[in-house]
Amino acid sequence: MVKADRVTGLPPRPAPALDPYLDAAARCFSRYGVARTSVQDIARELGVNRTTVYRQVGNVEQATRLLVSRELHRILAGLPARVAGLSGPEAAIELLVAVVEEALAHPVVHKMLTDERELLGALLADGIPQLFREIADRVAPLIGLSVRAGIIAQRDPEILADWLARIAVTVMVSPPRTPLRRFLAELLVPALTP
Repeated sequence: MVKADRVTGLPPRPAPALDPYLDAAARCFSRYGVARTSVQDIARELGVNRTTVYRQVGNVEQATRLLVSRELHRILAGLPARVAGLSGPEAAIELLVAVVEEALAHPVVHKMLTDERELLGALLADGIPQLFREIADRVAPLIGLSVRAGIIAQRDPEILADWLARIAVTVMVSPPRTPLRRFLAELLVPALTP
């Protein structure tokens, strides 16, 4: 069982060799929830003994952190393709929508948001500073290019990237009452239009 108060930060992107273990963990987390999954469940799902799981990904807490890190890197890697051909504030809005929609579509995130909100809150509280840094570090260069090209207003790319990361996490945990694109456009279009 995961002790949420012991999970802190995110590890670096896991090696691809860990994918089978993380895929098995994701299936278990989606089925049982993170709090109710054991290393034995992951081992059974993968068809190995639990010692092998411990050696490869550690305990459930460590497997959770590795899975979050892997999925975050996957989402961030796909962002440039999602905004290709877009410009101005629309690109920033699409960037946020992409992050939010991909995260919400992940079965583990869905399970946590519906059945384990207290655990999600504890995980976010401990890992949120690094989560914001990871997102902002990937997004800031794209914003910087847009600022220098005059496509969006002159803003500090690092600060704007940090704000966008914070908005993305907030709307994932507490969706707006209006459609997401409209909600984001209301603030971002005026703030980013040159």
